[in-house]
Amino acid sequence: MHQAVRMLFHELAGLPAAERERRLADPRVEPRVREEVESLLRYDLPENQELTACIAGVAAEVLDPVQAEPVQRCGPYRLVRLLGSGGMGDVYLAEREGEIRQQVAVKLLAFRRARWRERFLRERQLLASLQHPSIVHAIDAGHTSDGRPFLVMEYVAGESIDVYASRIGICDRLGLYLRVCEAVSHAHRRLIIHRDLKPSNILVDESGQPKLLDFGIAKLLDETGDLTQTSERAFTPSYASPEQLRGDLQTTATDIYSLGAVLYKLLTDRLPNEHRTRTPPSRLNPNVPSDLDYVLQKALRQAPEERYASVEALAADIRAVLESRPVAARAGDVWYRTRKFLRRYSAPLAALALIVVSLAAGLFVANRERLKAERRFAQLRELSNNVFALDRAIRDLPGSTEARQRLVAVSLKYLKGLAADAHGDVDLTREIGEGYLRIGRIQGVPTELNLGERAEAEASLKTAGELLDTVLASRPTDRRALLDSARVAHDRMILAEEEHRYADAQAQAQKAAKQMDAFLRRGEATDAERSEAAQIFGNIALACINMHLYTEAEPFAHHTVEISRTLRSPDLRLSLGLSLLANSYRYQGKLQQALRTIRVARQAAQATHYSNETERMFGMYGVLLREGTILGEDGGVNLNRPTEAAAALRQAFELADQLARRDPQDAVSRDRVANSGNQLGNILRHSDPQAALAVYDLSIRRLSEIRDSLTARRDRALLLADSSYALRSLHRDSEAKRRAKAALAILESTKDYPAKEIRFESAVYATLCALADEQAAAGNPRQAIQIYESVLGKVHTAKQEAFSDLRNAPRLSQLYETLARLYARTGDLERAGDMQSLRIQLWRSWDRKLPNNSFIRREMLSPLSEPRAKRAVFH
Repeated sequence: MHQAVRMLFHELAGLPAAERERRLADPRVEPRVREEVESLLRYDLPENQELTACIAGVAAEVLDPVQAEPVQRCGPYRLVRLLGSGGMGDVYLAEREGEIRQQVAVKLLAFRRARWRERFLRERQLLASLQHPSIVHAIDAGHTSDGRPFLVMEYVAGESIDVYASRIGICDRLGLYLRVCEAVSHAHRRLIIHRDLKPSNILVDESGQPKLLDFGIAKLLDETGDLTQTSERAFTPSYASPEQLRGDLQTTATDIYSLGAVLYKLLTDRLPNEHRTRTPPSRLNPNVPSDLDYVLQKALRQAPEERYASVEALAADIRAVLESRPVAARAGDVWYRTRKFLRRYSAPLAALALIVVSLAAGLFVANRERLKAERRFAQLRELSNNVFALDRAIRDLPGSTEARQRLVAVSLKYLKGLAADAHGDVDLTREIGEGYLRIGRIQGVPTELNLGERAEAEASLKTAGELLDTVLASRPTDRRALLDSARVAHDRMILAEEEHRYADAQAQAQKAAKQMDAFLRRGEATDAERSEAAQIFGNIALACINMHLYTEAEPFAHHTVEISRTLRSPDLRLSLGLSLLANSYRYQGKLQQALRTIRVARQAAQATHYSNETERMFGMYGVLLREGTILGEDGGVNLNRPTEAAAALRQAFELADQLARRDPQDAVSRDRVANSGNQLGNILRHSDPQAALAVYDLSIRRLSEIRDSLTARRDRALLLADSSYALRSLHRDSEAKRRAKAALAILESTKDYPAKEIRFESAVYATLCALADEQAAAGNPRQAIQIYESVLGKVHTAKQEAFSDLRNAPRLSQLYETLARLYARTGDLERAGDMQSLRIQLWRSWDRKLPNNSFIRREMLSPLSEPRAKRAVFH
């Protein structure tokens, strides 16, 4: 037939219209041939020479002598090879050279014509306004040395979507296609239509992510004038809408038609207009659901107003197909919708039918057992809740620890009984999870008075988390389960951080924040629940600070402050958030800002209404401790105001000891006595070693009252080591030596020593420094050097990042200085000079990072001979 059409067209092309009509009326001309020739002759009329003009215009551009010369570079980008040419530009694979090396795609204007240049610049601007994972993003732009504009884009190493789709199933193709729809919808929401959607303009990278590219002929819907009605209409005919072919006004419906054409190609590997009559996709590919025939029929309508009203509407029907729901494109009668319902829920309905039959067979027996089980669950729930209510009533009473231990044992027994009979009862499972959470807190979470049983607490919390995860798997928005899940993750974070399991601590911190955010987004939180949320975010900030993640801590601390200020009566969470912010500022070198913030925190803590004296003591303790360390933590980042620091730390120390005296077995208060006591003793030992020793001794005694606690044993080793300095100042050298050795023996028993790596804040670091200084004081500088060199090597092995963590810099500086003094003492002046150079280099590095910082300048200008905090004591 094609040969007959060609011959007849050439015969009639030069004839007058009347003669053409007479010849076409000849009955010997086949009807299909006549129809094709008439279509061709309509484009040959003088008034319809637009296609010829368009081709001539393109040819003129291509053959024009002003075609630009080839270039090798576009700004900092070296062109590696040509990836493709077409339209108004060439696309190259390029590499950015310099400090940052990056592989990119560079599109370069191929012709120096104003019309092309204007379109190219418009493409650059349009692409820069789009930010979507399924749209190739603009990276940079500029002009070459000869004035041609270029666009630097993300380089996508992939293949066209139709090639990629040929290797995957229909459902996966539709999922991939939906991501393309999301990209086009993103552009439409910014009033941009692409106008050249086709498989070659949609690449799929190695990860399976589609990337929409080539916005060369895209336009803004609110542009004045209509670029579609010029003599240059660039598009791909096989995927172009009817209005594009006619040169009519183009809207978002234009892209919807092209999306339909792309989907037809993905499903059938054919073009939708390959034949005169479009074949439904389900006939060409038996794996295609018949509902997609209706979807494509609507997307590919000739009239724009009859297509989908938006890309979102098209995508909604695609999702309906994937989920076996009725599609909007298909009118559908009642039977159609019923069949969809049955197909969508075939498995549950079959299961339901089986259940109904089973229930009918044993209804009497099941009902009797159900009533018995419900009565038992009610009794166990009541007993369990009464046990926890009793614990809340007695936990603040002095000497209540033994009674609480008995309650824990009884509660665990009943919780295990409940768990054995839960049998998929979601509400009961949640209650059991809450029960294990409460037990864990009583056993050993240091946020309230506890029994110091950390390992048992971790086991109970782990069980609680697993039970609550089961509840959330079936009811993801259950508000009680979300809140309890956040509580469990928060408590496990605290335990992990205190035991230096930092990876676990960070994972639990992220889970706690995620669950609490989900809980708060529900918008139903009470004042008490928001107060608890503030505390959880505050403790996440504290854990981040303890793990040296200061910038990560700030948003959580701010979150604590913001939530606290929304409460009808701001509580101690406000002072907690402010004091954590202060600590974060401190470790970033913002000491004045830290002091101002901690003073505001102290005022907030003093103004807070507390429900009992224990709560007031806990609230004031943390603020006072942080104020003291900001003012003058020994060997830390501080304002060098030791007298004020000692006053604040002594108040914190005495508050913690009052709590410890009220309950002989409370672990939390004893931990806090040790923490504040160590900070206070380290300051006092330089001016009043006798007072320092009294503080150290009381702290050690309080820790010895905590049974079976790994953390308490480590803290006791730290106090023994640090107290040896006060003893040597009092000329009690033999006692100082015994304490340093006792500290080392504890660390050997806890398996912390020998250590491959050493952290500055660890008991191992303090103990080895104390042993080295004891050797130096006894006249054995070479043995001291040997210990300190080992410490320095293992600190570096631990990758403390001292040059990027200001918190570590003072102790690293002290190490360099102490070794310099010891080398000088043995006559090794070269190595002494090396150590002093390292110390100076350290502070100069920090001076460049934080110029004019008073703390850093103070450390830089401190001479080697001047007595300084935590200096080694030599006799």
